[in-house]
Amino acid sequence: MSPYPSLGKGQIDQLFLAYTGYSIGTDGTPHYQFWERGDFLPLLTHTDPSTGCPDGTMFTDFLFLALGILDDNGEGKILTRDEKKPANWNEWLRYMNELFLCDRNLDALCQVVRCSPLCRINIWIALPYPNPQIFPTDRLRVQAVTDWMCLFLNRWSCQSWDDCLKLQGFYWLQESLYFRGPENDDRLVIQNVNQEIHACKLNGHRLRSIWIPYQKANGWNEWETLGFDLAFLQPNTYFNPQKNLEDAAADAYAYGMGVEIEFDLGVTYDKAKRERLRAYLQAGETGGSDLQGRSFSPYMYEAPIAWYTGGWFFGKNGRKQAVVSLYQSNDPLYDEIYRFINGVAEL
Repeated sequence: MSPYPSLGKGQIDQLFLAYTGYSIGTDGTPHYQFWERGDFLPLLTHTDPSTGCPDGTMFTDFLFLALGILDDNGEGKILTRDEKKPANWNEWLRYMNELFLCDRNLDALCQVVRCSPLCRINIWIALPYPNPQIFPTDRLRVQAVTDWMCLFLNRWSCQSWDDCLKLQGFYWLQESLYFRGPENDDRLVIQNVNQEIHACKLNGHRLRSIWIPYQKANGWNEWETLGFDLAFLQPNTYFNPQKNLEDAAADAYAYGMGVEIEFDLGVTYDKAKRERLRAYLQAGETGGSDLQGRSFSPYMYEAPIAWYTGGWFFGKNGRKQAVVSLYQSNDPLYDEIYRFINGVAEL
């Protein structure tokens, strides 16, 4: 097994997960997820508080993804695996339409990059999951994803974004292998979809595929066999402190994966959650070992990092997102994240 993938091999440094579409609450209530121009400012550059001028960069890559979308009746449908409300082709197209909205999401990011000193930003797009309830055979599942991807590429080619956004490839949305059978086999579907992705070229460069399984997910360590170019491992410790961060870091190191850092809006008001995020940052700076004695090197310096920071929360105090809120409130945690992204150790 190899250690963390080099940035040269993975060609991703800091990947930010930007949620679009709709998130579906536990009560079934849909919450609209979208990004406007001002939202991207603290994600692209860091500002020196003493001068008000940009003094560094933040995230290098953006993954646009949605977990849910609304159907024709305004009911939430799920774009990942779901037994009760799986999204169909029409909802897949609605998800695509959200990505291409004027002045939002991809278009908004492009506008901000054009007004900044940055070069092009790398873009990754989540592919909707082909649920066998909707697409009953492996062939239909692969064909549906391929058709969606081709339609997306056609629409992308019609945009004038080449000066600000570079489409690098696609992301497999389901975080674990699930279906296994003669006509509904996630492994075969993923392998075939990845072959289709690798057969595509855009402006002369071959498109690639990435995946972010969670700790101990079914098939998490099969990512190379499945045909992905790069995978990140979710520790899940932020949301479930019973899971071990060091175990996940050692697993990622052993299987040549990147690491996902996880937090949400709770870091703006919950001391325990802030400390759990800081544990991710500290382990990334120092490296360490798990309870079995397996070591891992400092992923802050050596590994591609994916950043789950939650989606948009709509409450009585307005629309909020974790990183944006940290920036707007001049929270020192925002500067800690900036230093981590840029490999600057704490004094």
